[in-house]
Amino acid sequence: MLILAGLGISDEEGLTLEEIKEAKDSDYVFLESYTSIWLGSVENLEKAIGKKVEILRRSDLEENVDKIIQLAKTKKVIIFVPGDPLAATTHSSIILECKKRGINFKIIHNSSIFSAIFETGLHPYKFGQPFTIPLKEKVKGNLDSIINGIKENKKRGLHTLCLLDIDVENNKFLEVRDAIKFLLENDIIEDNEKIVVASCIGSKYQKIIWEEAGKIVNMNLRLPAVVIVTGVLHFSEKEMLENF
Repeated sequence: MLILAGLGISDEEGLTLEEIKEAKDSDYVFLESYTSIWLGSVENLEKAIGKKVEILRRSDLEENVDKIIQLAKTKKVIIFVPGDPLAATTHSSIILECKKRGINFKIIHNSSIFSAIFETGLHPYKFGQPFTIPLKEKVKGNLDSIINGIKENKKRGLHTLCLLDIDVENNKFLEVRDAIKFLLENDIIEDNEKIVVASCIGSKYQKIIWEEAGKIVNMNLRLPAVVIVTGVLHFSEKEMLENF
């Protein structure tokens, strides 16, 4: 059996009772740490489940995923993923492969940024398509689809969740200031336009800011973080944001 389990958005304290039980009963425990920043520690995770945890690289779940699938044919395998396990399309493909090969699988959901951002007070049904702002060195071709997509959301009065690109294996992370510079340079927002930044949401370092882009761009904010370009605000959304 193969189990995909979400670690949530904070640290190892976000583990569910079900996840702890399943991990203790597993033959192999893996941790995928390249799709998102996780604020927990492997050592504390190992203490919580009483098992050794092996770190997976991107290639382990993409080019070499067959090795893990083969393990799951005869052993119980659990893969921990930051946030919710199906927020990244890579993990959906693993489940699809299990289905094709007749291997039992289980998904244990947990909190993710896609639900946690509603602590800002913004309404779920007022969000348009989300976009990831890429690291400069990972840009291939033009960025029209991202730029035009965010502008289209704004045109329709919708909010846009902007995720910040990461490259864990090369220790490169897009900073909040760089994401805002991208939005400013591409005329998506203006200096005096208020935007939302949610930094380390769900953790003890949490900070939610609603401020002019020109001011936030000079702030030093912790990662993980997201930037939200707001559309037309409902009065209750504005009231919540004013409290930040």
